[in-house]
Parts: sequence; structure tokens; C-alpha cells
Amino acid sequence: MSVEGVAARAGVGKATIYRRWPSKEDLVIDAITQVFAEPPRPDTGSARDDLVKMVRELHVLMSSSVTGGVFPPMAAEVARSSRLGRLYAERVIGPRRAGLAEAIRRGVQRGELPTNTDVELAIDMVVGTILLRRLTHRLKRSDAAVAERAVDLLLGGLRDSGDSVR
Repeated sequence: MSVEGVAARAGVGKATIYRRWPSKEDLVIDAITQVFAEPPRPDTGSARDDLVKMVRELHVLMSSSVTGGVFPPMAAEVARSSRLGRLYAERVIGPRRAGLAEAIRRGVQRGELPTNTDVELAIDMVVGTILLRRLTHRLKRSDAAVAERAVDLLLGGLRDSGDSVR
């Protein structure tokens, strides 16, 4: 991908592209964030139901050829801590992690989850399942129940390892 190629496809000059996007990275991340919808932030009164909804949305994104196809090269950028990777982490990954963290913290506050729940690790475990399956070509769009199974496995483990739960 080049700025010249984008300008040619849009039927404008390179200067027009650079007026709106100061760098190629800014152009790419804006294009990516347009493809990724704003993540859901459900509050159903149940940590499990909220997490299932959010992980289902992630499953749909990652099993899509467009949004799922963006993830592997962006994961490499995040791992390299390139400017593009940092922007992707901030604008795409960050909002999704924040929503999951809110749901888990609400579950702790309501007594659904142990008070010693490691929120960041819980997020890594459930999201990691979906992302690893995407990277290893084992994520199937038809397997819609994978989100529910991953959340149930996570919550069962949290409850088994935690302190007293109401």
C-alpha cells in the first residue's frame, strides 16, 4: 500500500491525501478504525451475559475476512511497538479491553466474581482464545458458541480459584 496508490484509487492528488492524513500510518489506522465498529458496552446485570455479548462481537470481527484479515499484520505491528501498532492498540484493542474490564469489575462489585479477580489476566484469557484461533486458522464463523464456551470456562475457573462469592 502506498499513498500514491490510495490517491490514484480515490482520483485525487497525493497532496489531498496528506492534507487529511499527515502520515501513511494515520491513513491506515483511520481506515482500520472505520472497519471496526465501536465495541459494545452491554450492562445486562449479568457479568456472564455482558462478556458473552462482547466476546461474540470479537468472534464475528475475527472470523470476518475483512476485519479478521487485518488482525495478523496488526498483531505484528503491535509486537514491534511501531507507531502503527501503538495506534492500533490505542484505537482498536484498547476500547475492547476497557469494555471487558468494566463488565468484569461490575461482576466483582455485584458478587458474581471473586474480589481477588485479576481483571487483566481474565481479559487476556478470554480474548486470547479468540485471537489464537484466528492466528492459527481454527476460528470458524459457524462456531458461534465458541464465545459462550470461552466465557463459561473463564468464569468457572475464576469462581473455583477465587475467595468467597455471594
